[in-house]
Amino acid sequence: MNMPEAQPASPMVPARVLLANPRGFCAGVRRAIEAVEGALERHGAPVYVRRAIVHNRDVVERLESLGAVFVQDVDTIPEGSVTILSAHGSARGVRQAADSRGLRVVDAVCPLVAKVHAEVEAWYRAGRHVILIGHAGHPEVIGTLGQVPAGAISVISQAGDLDRLDLPSNSAVSYAVQTTFAMRDAETLIAAIEARFADVAGPRASDICYATTNRQAAIEAIAAQCDLVLVVGDEMSSNARRLVEVAKAAGCREAVLIAGAAALPMAKVLSAPTIGLTAAASTPESAIAQVCLTLRALGCTLIETAGSKERVRFKPVDLDALTRPAPSGSLDDRLAQLRGAIDTALESAIGPARGRDRRLWEAMRYAAIGGGKRFRALLVAAVSELVGGTHAQALRVGAAIECVHAQSLIHDDLPCMDNDDLRRGRPTLHRKFDEATAVLAGDALLALAFEILADEATHPDAQVRAQLVLALARAVGQDGLAGGQMMDLYPPARPSAQDLFECESRKTGALIRFAVEAGALLGRCSGEERARLLRFAENLGLVFQIRDDILDAIGNAAQLGKAVGKDAGAGRNSATALLGLEGAADQASRLELACNEALDPFGARARPLRDLTRFAVQRMH
Repeated sequence: MNMPEAQPASPMVPARVLLANPRGFCAGVRRAIEAVEGALERHGAPVYVRRAIVHNRDVVERLESLGAVFVQDVDTIPEGSVTILSAHGSARGVRQAADSRGLRVVDAVCPLVAKVHAEVEAWYRAGRHVILIGHAGHPEVIGTLGQVPAGAISVISQAGDLDRLDLPSNSAVSYAVQTTFAMRDAETLIAAIEARFADVAGPRASDICYATTNRQAAIEAIAAQCDLVLVVGDEMSSNARRLVEVAKAAGCREAVLIAGAAALPMAKVLSAPTIGLTAAASTPESAIAQVCLTLRALGCTLIETAGSKERVRFKPVDLDALTRPAPSGSLDDRLAQLRGAIDTALESAIGPARGRDRRLWEAMRYAAIGGGKRFRALLVAAVSELVGGTHAQALRVGAAIECVHAQSLIHDDLPCMDNDDLRRGRPTLHRKFDEATAVLAGDALLALAFEILADEATHPDAQVRAQLVLALARAVGQDGLAGGQMMDLYPPARPSAQDLFECESRKTGALIRFAVEAGALLGRCSGEERARLLRFAENLGLVFQIRDDILDAIGNAAQLGKAVGKDAGAGRNSATALLGLEGAADQASRLELACNEALDPFGARARPLRDLTRFAVQRMH
């Protein structure tokens, strides 16, 4: 007897799809993609990109179709080419290799990854061993490891990794977290670190990026209601894989990572009454939309769920570095260009505004604008460029330094100090206006310097701004400019060479050191590089003041724009009085050599700083 053939069960069409909010692209991913698109628009194809700009094949293929060429290492990129570094961050050695090939480079590193880089470098400089919670081999982790010397960071991703660390419990440690790590797992590991070590430092705010946090929280909120969770993302994407793990941990038995609509697991989709849908921070809207379109075609009802509203916006990647001319012109040309830019910045900061006293702002303008070498401002710009900082940020710091420099000259010229009549070929401020106005203009310029540094426009990272403010305060206080001026006014009865150099290191060197330190803070440099730059600055500050002493003895008042011979006339301590002209010149030559030795590891990239050193030794004004 023939039995009737069994009929397949009718598939159950899902009643609803819960759409997690937020999902898809984050601000950092958009910023990185826009950097590549912007470079292509400005410069045309090809634009070379080291590694995947973000972890999504669809994004990479679209950019390839526009003319982007993705490479694994910068040594395969033709010399002089436009090059973008990926959002995941790169080791310092990568940037150095790119510079050595003359590549025109911009770094599209996510600002939140850059924050982690700054943290681990600060902890390394403080003598702490860094424990990095992350996935070994992930590009972000590799880039973070490359910010400090090998062995300074240990990577852990689970409790067993921590147990295997050969560190005594009394070690001074710190921890950082990969920005796409799972929140709950990170919290568990942080607690384990704090339980094992007595001296633990951590970031003031979570390293896990807001986008990762929000997407994990969003899927965690709906996962228990779902029979199936679909995560749209690339297999390369760490935050996509974490979303799958979070969904399962939150109570959904089935969570699947799919690249797009073509990869939908139809059998599971058709048998799940409730589906959750989310997407990684590197997943384009087009891929999410196609999945939604396919689900609708299957009869699904799509329901938007409540979630966090993301209003984070990052400043676009600075593409001006790709067109900014290399420092191939003469030093005079570079100083002239910077003078105009600094004057424009100072005009904007000082100029008339409602409620301001006209006489005060006119006095401030008179002192700060239209004169001076802008040596210190160019020093900030040169150091910042050397270590990957932006020109716009360096310009603002340079303007702040020029405010302090102008203030120091105003006060230096007062009758109670040097009682000078000329400065930069013009009447000194107290002669042009009056003593009270001069004092108040100096005070206002000093305050303006700190106002500029503390403004978010100077740097998006509040910690960097705080470091800039602290460093400048030290440079102008009793351990810096003010202390040096006091030593100059009231020297020992029989000053030694050490007394002289200590005075000059504070009076002139402190602001030059700040210019170098500020430039280093604007970019990224290792602890060893920073130490070399500060050693360079220490010697450069002494060279600059010794040359001032020499010019006071041999200079021309018309060329200098101020009186000469005043040190000898007043019996004041100076390099020429203590060492003689020849001895002072010999000392300047030795210090120039020390400056150049400190810059040796930077190679040809340090030529602008070498030019500034030569200028400091040879200048006639």
